[in-house]
Amino acid sequence: MIRSRHSSAVTLAATILAAVILTAVLGPNPLHAQGTVQLDPAVQELVAEVSEENLEHLVHTLAGFETRHTLSSVDDPDRGIGAAREWMVDELSGYSPRLEVSLDCYDVVAQGRIAEDVELCNVKAVLPGHSDRRIYVSGHYDSVAQLLEGMAEEYERFNNPAPGANDDASGTAVAMELARVLSQSGLEFDATLVFIGFAGEEQGLFGARLHAHRAYEEGTRIDAVFNNDIVGNIRGGDGRRDGTSVRVFAPGPEDSPARQLARYVHRFGSAYMPHHEIRLVAREDRFGRGGDHTPFNYWGFAAVRFTEPMEDYSRQHTVYDTADGVHAPYLARNARVNMAGVATLALAPSAPDVDTQGGNPRLSRGDTGYDAHLQWDTSPGATSYRIFVRGGWSMDWEQVVEVGDVTEFTFPGLSIDEHFFGVAAVGPDGHESLVSPYVRGPRSVSEVETR
Repeated sequence: MIRSRHSSAVTLAATILAAVILTAVLGPNPLHAQGTVQLDPAVQELVAEVSEENLEHLVHTLAGFETRHTLSSVDDPDRGIGAAREWMVDELSGYSPRLEVSLDCYDVVAQGRIAEDVELCNVKAVLPGHSDRRIYVSGHYDSVAQLLEGMAEEYERFNNPAPGANDDASGTAVAMELARVLSQSGLEFDATLVFIGFAGEEQGLFGARLHAHRAYEEGTRIDAVFNNDIVGNIRGGDGRRDGTSVRVFAPGPEDSPARQLARYVHRFGSAYMPHHEIRLVAREDRFGRGGDHTPFNYWGFAAVRFTEPMEDYSRQHTVYDTADGVHAPYLARNARVNMAGVATLALAPSAPDVDTQGGNPRLSRGDTGYDAHLQWDTSPGATSYRIFVRGGWSMDWEQVVEVGDVTEFTFPGLSIDEHFFGVAAVGPDGHESLVSPYVRGPRSVSEVETR
């Protein structure tokens, strides 16, 4: 049933016969009751360190530049995107000598909503970890506002007042506040953490598109992107209020990297912030809209978007998107959900590799032909592994089994046709990696024709 590098009574009788064959095939669901989540006091302290006052200060300061339009002034010391990014560099640089702060710049020629040639600069702060895998926390710091009489020339009026407090000083503030807390914590992380404010989002996701493509071309390993965009308001334009939940958008298919990250956010965010509902949405973004996570998903990186459930469309892209529309306690709760996921994932080992060199998952019917047999590679720093299982028509993992320090495991009599499987690595302090799902890629035309 099981081959172990460290056999302990054949790993406790093959983990009590795989939790009595997953509680008689997906019975009671421990994952929805936090299951195996082991709260770490160090992560709890990081979550608690997130400051409403700091977030409020960051939002007010960013909104105070009057406009942060991508094509606004870069020379005015008090107004425009140039003043905003210089302030962000100074602010981030003052948090900790551990942070490596820089501008990530690109020359963009006039196209689409970019009405003239521009040097577009993202603001980036890197907290080096022990490994080269990277976890991003992002927001976009540019803003835009329409003319009061209508939408015409919205993107050409570079110097319109465009405070952009919620869209997206709120998300930028989350990234900056996590940079402050994590860089000052004194903790050493396995993953390298990147806190970034993108520019050019309002003109077509330019800053994120160029950065994600460069990362792909350079072979940068990005394990996760926590993108925050419009995360600070609790009152919708129709008067409804919600200050106790946040939406997390993740495109498919069912076991895409983005969906694994969304499930991770739900699992650990709910454990550390049990009174803040994390509402997973099986879409790339709000219907017909987009955000800076999208280019990362396009290039194969795991990226999700955090957004408030009660958007006030009357404030978005107008002069009315002011700091008084951002509710600091709610913004802090969303930042703490980010913190729970980011810190746990950064402290965890990397996810195990479950594929062969040919790209097929190492999932088989075992020696009998009727079992579920899983194999994976060891993850550096892992001390045990967890197998996740769900039924064939389920969106989220339904059962988890701790299988110990092994690299393969068998569930007797469990059909690999009717269930989905994944495996995560666990470090010595209980921190869990992302789940690596057993997913077969699309069949080629030649494969289909020979079936």
